[in-house]
Amino acid sequence: MLFVTGIFATGLFVTTDTAEAQARHRAPVRPSVTKESDWRGVAAVLGHPGRVVDRRAYGIGFPRADLKVVCQGHRVAAIGSFVSFIRYPDRQTMMMGELALTEPEVRKVHDALVAHGLAQTSLHEHLPAHSPPLWWLHFHGMGRDPLALARGLRAVLDVTGTPHVKGTPHKVTLELDKSAIDRALGAAGRAQGKVYKVTYARRETVADHDRVLPRMTGSTSALIFQPLGGGKALLNGDIAVTAHEVSAVTKALRRGGIEIVAFHSHMLTDQPRLFYFHLWAVGDPVRLAGHLRTAIRHTNSSPAAPD
Repeated sequence: MLFVTGIFATGLFVTTDTAEAQARHRAPVRPSVTKESDWRGVAAVLGHPGRVVDRRAYGIGFPRADLKVVCQGHRVAAIGSFVSFIRYPDRQTMMMGELALTEPEVRKVHDALVAHGLAQTSLHEHLPAHSPPLWWLHFHGMGRDPLALARGLRAVLDVTGTPHVKGTPHKVTLELDKSAIDRALGAAGRAQGKVYKVTYARRETVADHDRVLPRMTGSTSALIFQPLGGGKALLNGDIAVTAHEVSAVTKALRRGGIEIVAFHSHMLTDQPRLFYFHLWAVGDPVRLAGHLRTAIRHTNSSPAAPD
């Protein structure tokens, strides 16, 4: 049975089915170009300046330097949270990101998100058995006042042990053949603290909540290499896939001996619908990079310029 909504347009009632169809065919709103000075207030609220990526997304990272995470006997570097702010022409600002949390922090963060009108969109693990147990929570907010969004996030961070960021990280010499990794992957990476990160972005226009996401926001594949010495590296990170890519990527990863730790979504209303493989392996980084390139070739992705 078809029900009417009571909405009157051009002399006809619009059915629920028709209204939903119209919404699906409405072009998503594209983001505005911004510069770092536009986000000074947000940086002041959160206590740390960020950077603009792709001219449209303002991102800030919050390293969990307070945590000493050990997985399969290895100390894992680069544990942290991040947030992106995106402005749109209708003066709405989207805030999205993820928080790295200890188990006792998860309940407190749930309550803080609800109290400040922010939404949880996913909750999962990124690592195989590790200590202390960590969870990654993805969140989303939308509003006309970016400072209000930032204040809500600041309150959420304050119920965790996330330290306030001080200064810039010291440059570290990585014992990795970065050029060989780049050649094996067919992409250029970037050293970030104690790890080397290579990023791919989806070629499609990706939207969430009927708003286009900048290419480097929310829908990337990030491959992270952490040198262990002796010609070995620890690999973690994730690969973004659509449903029809899942089988081929799974086979490629397993043929390369790369462990699939988790498989899930990060957003609630993304189009196209994306899922994420979270990865783990220890071994020769160049060999691992070759297998990762085979897996990435099964996705509609291309190398992103190092940010």
